[in-house]
Amino acid sequence: MNPQPSGDRLPREYLKIGFALVLGAAMAMLDATVVAVATRTLAERFGSPLSAVAWVSTAYLLTMSVVVPLAGWAMGRFGGRRVWLLSVTAFLVGSVLCGAAWSIPSLIAFRVLQALGGGLIQPVGQALLGRNVGPRHMARVMAVMSVPMALLPVLGPAVGGLLLAEWGWRWIFFINVPIGVAGIVLVRRWVPVSVGGAGSAGPAGNAARFDIRGFALISPGLAALVYGCSAAGDHGGFSSPAAWGPVLGGLLLVTVFVLYSLRTKIQPLVDLRLFRDRAFAVAMLNAALMGATLFGAMFLLPLYFQQAHGFSALRAGLTLAPQGLGTAISTFAAGRMTNRTGPRVLVMTGTAVATAATLPFAMVGAGTSTAALMAPLFLRGLGLGLVMAPLIAAGYSTLRRESIPQATTTFNILNRVGGSIGTAVLAVILVRGLADRAATPAHVASAYSATFWWALACTAVTLVTAAFLPGAKAMRAALAAAAVHQSADAAGPERKPVTAAA
Repeated sequence: MNPQPSGDRLPREYLKIGFALVLGAAMAMLDATVVAVATRTLAERFGSPLSAVAWVSTAYLLTMSVVVPLAGWAMGRFGGRRVWLLSVTAFLVGSVLCGAAWSIPSLIAFRVLQALGGGLIQPVGQALLGRNVGPRHMARVMAVMSVPMALLPVLGPAVGGLLLAEWGWRWIFFINVPIGVAGIVLVRRWVPVSVGGAGSAGPAGNAARFDIRGFALISPGLAALVYGCSAAGDHGGFSSPAAWGPVLGGLLLVTVFVLYSLRTKIQPLVDLRLFRDRAFAVAMLNAALMGATLFGAMFLLPLYFQQAHGFSALRAGLTLAPQGLGTAISTFAAGRMTNRTGPRVLVMTGTAVATAATLPFAMVGAGTSTAALMAPLFLRGLGLGLVMAPLIAAGYSTLRRESIPQATTTFNILNRVGGSIGTAVLAVILVRGLADRAATPAHVASAYSATFWWALACTAVTLVTAAFLPGAKAMRAALAAAAVHQSADAAGPERKPVTAAA
């Protein structure tokens, strides 16, 4: 099941692989947005304070931070498809148990089980896609997959509100079951098992020895960083020991891991030597900055419509529909243009458009109408949609296929850490701005205006790093080299696709 593409035609087999894998990622994203809407309902149902219910999400995020670094090693040891199937299964078991929870502590425990699978679904799925599709068609398949992912932040609050109103809180977890089961069936049918490399299974694969020292450093380090950033947002700054303690501890552990991984003679859990590749290094830097931009804005925009305009969480989520629509449209277009124009032009154009479209939010006042912000939201979505698929394509363009699992692990770590830092910084600025002002519409709007200026600056910074991404000529050369490597791999004995179940 390895079609040889002719011209720029996108083989149907690649679309089938992408569709099957995106079901898992979509399920995890839908779960996150739906659970966020249900926080107050869970507090009322179990008679618990919001601070305790917040751990339903916090425990999930921390566990995901711990397991994400395992993605590359797990794929080499057990096989990419097998790890994906086990991850989705664990997520589904956790979802059913969450729906059957009898208390907040039991719900938190089952969310940890859910996250053990959820943390691996996206990086393993992304690596499987790169391994089966290859760099030439990566941007186009990623673009097709990103369309539903762009719409889910809009649909999530609506789905969550409907489930809570009509069926009850337990169904915000049970809804995962049909999606996950469909994904398992289609992945078993459409995604091949390969002997060797990212899709390998068992001892025949790239079964490197488990890096226990690296795991003891990077996983708790990332969890501490994520927790410290979350605590900074909750406490209004990094001056609280609950914030700076975990952040400093996390930075220390991550720094020690960096030094260790560059010197160890075994395969490190996260291979930082990939950063010797210029295209990969620049793409990963942009991924971290885009994580800060995307996740920071996802935090800020709904809150703005709730506090400044008095919208409910459901209405605020639906108000963001123009941004999701713009992202879906431009993502699809970017996938078709990446190989022809090169990632640099698309990422710089998208960043410039997103920056310009954020400007109206930095100028909001008490009298700013919602209608006046719909066009900027749509344009912001158009800009962001031009960025992600070309960025991933650029990062993978110069890598051999056996490096893809490590690359996806690194991408997801940097994107997640960047998002945590960006969200924390914007939360601190907003909390301080609101605390310094009386709770009048004008002052609330002023606090959000000042915070959006920082969000705009964060978006604009990526213009500088995007200038170092590959252009059209460099991209064509990288794809030509990748095609040669792919042909050599296909001719070798280690490349023997089979379709038996993992």
